[in-house]
Amino acid sequence: MYKKILAQIQCLMVVVLILLSFEGFAFGAQEAPEIMAPSAILMELQRGQILYKKNPEEKLHISSANKIMTGLIALEKMQNQLNTSITVSKKAVSVEGAVLNLEVGGKYPVEDLIYSVLLGSANDSANVLAEYIGGDEQGFVELMNKKAKELEMKDTYFTNPTGLYDENQYTTAYDLAVLIRYAVTKSNTFNEIFSSKARPWVDGRQILINSNELFWSYDGVDGGKTGYNEKERQTAITTATRNGQRLVCIVLDSPEESLYDDSVKLLDYGFSNFRTGILVSMGQPLKRVAVGDKSVDLVSIGDYYYTYPVGENYIKDIEFKVAENFDPPVLKSDVLGIAKYILEDGTVIEVSLHPAVDVYSSVGWFESLLNQVKEYRDITVLLCILFAIEVFIIIYHIVRMIKRAFSRLVSRQ
Repeated sequence: MYKKILAQIQCLMVVVLILLSFEGFAFGAQEAPEIMAPSAILMELQRGQILYKKNPEEKLHISSANKIMTGLIALEKMQNQLNTSITVSKKAVSVEGAVLNLEVGGKYPVEDLIYSVLLGSANDSANVLAEYIGGDEQGFVELMNKKAKELEMKDTYFTNPTGLYDENQYTTAYDLAVLIRYAVTKSNTFNEIFSSKARPWVDGRQILINSNELFWSYDGVDGGKTGYNEKERQTAITTATRNGQRLVCIVLDSPEESLYDDSVKLLDYGFSNFRTGILVSMGQPLKRVAVGDKSVDLVSIGDYYYTYPVGENYIKDIEFKVAENFDPPVLKSDVLGIAKYILEDGTVIEVSLHPAVDVYSSVGWFESLLNQVKEYRDITVLLCILFAIEVFIIIYHIVRMIKRAFSRLVSRQ
């Protein structure tokens, strides 16, 4: 009997283990993938949260960073002059990687030159833009490094607009992700170009085709760029969107045969294991404070989003910076404090706190009027003077009318 019960217990334990294993297989988080590239990063673009990283701060020579920065600066400096035609100099086209055979003395629209830099990696176009915008190549490089500093790309330094090899220039996967996130979220035109698969060149005989092959093989791809200085050390930058979640995957110095496999692994990992959802909803009460003799909810006046691992709330802590008591009046447009959400990955999201309702002073109308007069004394004095002048003018006209009427009456007699 004892042995029979023991056998049943063992069978039950086996079944439980099988069920737990199945549940873990079905719902458990997937482990981060192994990739061949020595450096890579996966970032959610809306908030900038990092979902995967491998040596993200390793300084490497990445030519695509130069092309992207050149295109971005050209768009920002020429945003209202994209149809302006630029004359090509001999020096600009005398460069390795001059793929378009631009005609010396010829004129080409700024917008088409930018497309050729970002889609076709045309070094001649990059130099033409650099000379026109920066005065010369060195002047443009200074603009590139100034922009990198502005974006806090702390491990990036440029020496040319083309990305041709120079041992003194470098960037990192993290800095490149920062650059991409800024470019696609701050410039609609950059995003349009970055999302383009192909575009005819101005001569009508060539077609600029985006070299990122994932445009034609991975669902949801909406941006991309590739490049390399050495064929066995290639870069792929890819953005993709699924279910409202847009990710950027950057794979650096990858062997050619694993470039896209690594990119797909990282994108699959991101979409399978992370979700982007609402952290705080518009109108959601977050704290209650006293306003005069009333208790008032503080709410968010917008939706705040964040990205989290599937099955986790991912919120580590919430800190409030707000006083406990306020004197009326307060309006719904007033910011009365901040709710700081700290996520498990260290991301900090600050939510402005507003009163859910307008609260006005409970004092009588006369006292309220006196308070307004005291608060706006200078304006009140000015209004009183204007009012007095207006009264004087009215009295003056009334007196004149009376005099005329009296004069007419006297003349009739």
